[in-house]
Amino acid sequence: MKIWGNLLAVGLAVSGGAGAAEEFPFLKPEAVRAAYAEDRAGWRDVPPLVVQAFVLAEDRGFWDRAPGRSTVTRIIGNWYPEAGARPGLAVAVAIGQALEHDEIADWFVNRVFLGQGCFGVAGAARAYFGKEVGTLEVQEMAYLAILPKGPVVFHPERDGARALERRNWLLAQIAEARLIAPEEAADAAALPLGVRDPLGTCDAE
Repeated sequence: MKIWGNLLAVGLAVSGGAGAAEEFPFLKPEAVRAAYAEDRAGWRDVPPLVVQAFVLAEDRGFWDRAPGRSTVTRIIGNWYPEAGARPGLAVAVAIGQALEHDEIADWFVNRVFLGQGCFGVAGAARAYFGKEVGTLEVQEMAYLAILPKGPVVFHPERDGARALERRNWLLAQIAEARLIAPEEAADAAALPLGVRDPLGTCDAE
């Protein structure tokens, strides 16, 4: 996260103007790519359907629009709240110019906060389901994919009914996008959340 710290420091001063990358070298494409590569070190690959579920839950049009305009990219740009809104947008633009869609989606699923002290889907899969991310069933990955919108709002112990309703909404969206069959989505929607009892955490990882 060293380079990200530099990006943040620059972001505090940048206004998002056209010359931002020239004035602040850490917003240049090569610097953003280096930040992504450094952050990605040690990550395991996430199954494509998991990535698709996360992106679909956040921004249905992600794959069809310029990545710098995506909600997913803006979330990455605003992970550091002390940067403020305008610098966050400047970082989002820089990310969108430097990285491809699949790299941005990869960064998102591996770093977004999902509750229980977990940043990224791999830790969350263990905390919520006691599983490795590659072994998640479709209803489990759908539940994790709704959490970026609000880990507290959709916490299984605080409002399990709301979490189940939102998970099933996403299952329907995944089927509508033809990523799974409608019958598979219906079968998955009939299942309970199935989280661990008690839930785990990522605090010790």
